[in-house]
Amino acid sequence: MIKIVVSISTLLLFLSTVYCESNKDEFELEKAVLTQILPSLVDSICVDSRMVEPSPMLGEFVTDKKGDVFLDSTKITEEQEIRYKKWETRREVAKKDTSEIILAFNPWIKNDFNPYFDKKLLEEFSISEFSVKGKDTLRQFLFDYSKIKLNNKFKLKNISEFPNTDNHPYLLFERNYNFVFSGIFTISRIQFDKEKTKGLFKASFSYCGRCGRGYNVYVKEINGVWEIDKIEDTWIS
Repeated sequence: MIKIVVSISTLLLFLSTVYCESNKDEFELEKAVLTQILPSLVDSICVDSRMVEPSPMLGEFVTDKKGDVFLDSTKITEEQEIRYKKWETRREVAKKDTSEIILAFNPWIKNDFNPYFDKKLLEEFSISEFSVKGKDTLRQFLFDYSKIKLNNKFKLKNISEFPNTDNHPYLLFERNYNFVFSGIFTISRIQFDKEKTKGLFKASFSYCGRCGRGYNVYVKEINGVWEIDKIEDTWIS
């Protein structure tokens, strides 16, 4: 009986070791891919939120005899002109500002693919058993982005360093900071094809409390180097 117990314990330890090594290999590949493509991805989907502020309206909406509505720019008010000039000034100040543009980022990378809603997408992409399946939030990893140099003044900041919002991230945009906070940047774990030469993951950027966009990001390996193949819009708000 003792021998049986020892054998079972040994087997469980072996299986646990194999599972951990499999996860480690998987995580290392994902980390390597993200490290290579992150600067290009940030450039592609993130913006300085100060530059996307809508311009104030100049004029008045009127309806013609046919019932068509149009903006009559001959009816610009003095108040509208003042607001517009202030808007222009803010944009010019933002353009000349050399400060870092901070993006809130959660470095714990989780699977964001839903086995029901994303079933067709994953089947078309032909993911392998090596990839994450289902929404197992336990299979996540901590991504060290500290040594990655981003372009265009962008810099990632751990979202845990921001004020606690009780899982309501839009509240981050209602706070005042001593730095230029531009938005929240997210990425998911990567789904790979069977050959491990192509990958698919989700990303998003929210640049104000209620505005943002989501994407499917396709990556591929060419001569040992990973690069973005294409980016598809998935949602907008």
